[in-house]
Amino acid sequence: MDYNITNNVFPKKALSQNFLKDKNIIDKEIAIANINENETILEIGPGLGALTFEIAKKAKKVIAIEKDKDLVKILKTKIKYENIDNVEIIEGDILKTEIPAFDKCISNIPYQISSKITELLGKQQKLSILIYQKEFAERLVAKVGSKNYSRISILAQYHFKPKISSSVSKKCFYPIPKVNSAIVVLEPRKDKPTINDVKLFFNLVRGLFTHKNQKVSKAFEHSKREFAIDKKRLKEISKNLKWADMRVRDLDTEKLAEIANDLFEKGFLNQIKDSI
Repeated sequence: MDYNITNNVFPKKALSQNFLKDKNIIDKEIAIANINENETILEIGPGLGALTFEIAKKAKKVIAIEKDKDLVKILKTKIKYENIDNVEIIEGDILKTEIPAFDKCISNIPYQISSKITELLGKQQKLSILIYQKEFAERLVAKVGSKNYSRISILAQYHFKPKISSSVSKKCFYPIPKVNSAIVVLEPRKDKPTINDVKLFFNLVRGLFTHKNQKVSKAFEHSKREFAIDKKRLKEISKNLKWADMRVRDLDTEKLAEIANDLFEKGFLNQIKDSI
């Protein structure tokens, strides 16, 4: 079953717009979220509102943040015309907008900012049900040592216990994208490793995973881009790193946290660059 696509609306490639039109997928997202009638739900990029107004039937309130002013106008017109009183549309860029309090996030996100949205929601620590590009989703849930295990895996698995719930065919969207998608459940971790400085941790992860098939010591030597320090000094430090002889791809979040904390305790914090 497909939702009707509003006439005279042309998706904007620059905003990575592909509108979900399959109600079966929409219903599946909502079922996974198990919405309580007292909950406020955040939606990122509501588009034409196919998901928005179905969530509104279950939740106390929906807060939908939309960057496209033309879509905002369509959504607000529908709210007014149908006298819907529990949907708030906020016009703005999700990455630059102050997010009101919410209980869960359910969204079909713009794929071009998937990493940044994952990081943003990680800081919020709320259950999130998101549709990602399938290839990206597979990286989020990748196991230590596997081909898909990457910096994105660490980002997601530090904040969440990510799980792919269901595949989503590209035919479920308008216009049809080139890739298939997947519904991913991001359950906040209650056992996150203790990290003295998160910025240092993620700079370390970025540097090491640029060379994930190398040993930790060697990959660290090549991390000049992440640290304001010359290669000679990096080489000296690398000799005493924890887990120095392991391959980067075999490090889980706990081991990476140990390395970052050790660097922090040795005063390495003042030598890192701003995140890139």
